[in-house]
Amino acid sequence: MGNLKGDFESEAEAVYPALVRAATVLCWSRSDVEDAVQETLMSAFKSYSSFRGDSSFLTWTYAILARVASAANRQRFRRIPADYAADRPVQLPPVDGTVIVDEEARCLIDAVRSLPERQREMVTLHFLQELSYGEIAEALGISVGTVKATIFAAKTFLRSALAKKDIRKGATHVLF
Repeated sequence: MGNLKGDFESEAEAVYPALVRAATVLCWSRSDVEDAVQETLMSAFKSYSSFRGDSSFLTWTYAILARVASAANRQRFRRIPADYAADRPVQLPPVDGTVIVDEEARCLIDAVRSLPERQREMVTLHFLQELSYGEIAEALGISVGTVKATIFAAKTFLRSALAKKDIRKGATHVLF
């Protein structure tokens, strides 16, 4: 690596949009998304000299983002007020400012956000970021079998959740 800072900046610029998309699903608010991506890139920069290139820069930064988002979510849920109504649906504005008009898309996003954290991470990495099972396993430091089983469980939950809203396979959104 010739110019460490320049190399990092060009790599970071290339993966930034993908990190924002992934963080949008992994985090619970716009400010959390922005903070998670910024913290991910700062952490990646500090560790960039030790990046060996065994995986792609994108896979490596996803792993960092998954840890950062997980920590942010744990901290966020420690701060939930006692009078919060658990059955109240989470309403999050889209990070990019667009309005989701498609009701099926809104239901799908809500269903993905209701997954347990590890399932949500893997679904995001596989379906939204199009990482292979092997790349996800490498990024998260787990076996390919664990990735497959976790994504299978998530898809089973999502099918059920979407079927309850009368959204079936073959609708506008192909997740399974």
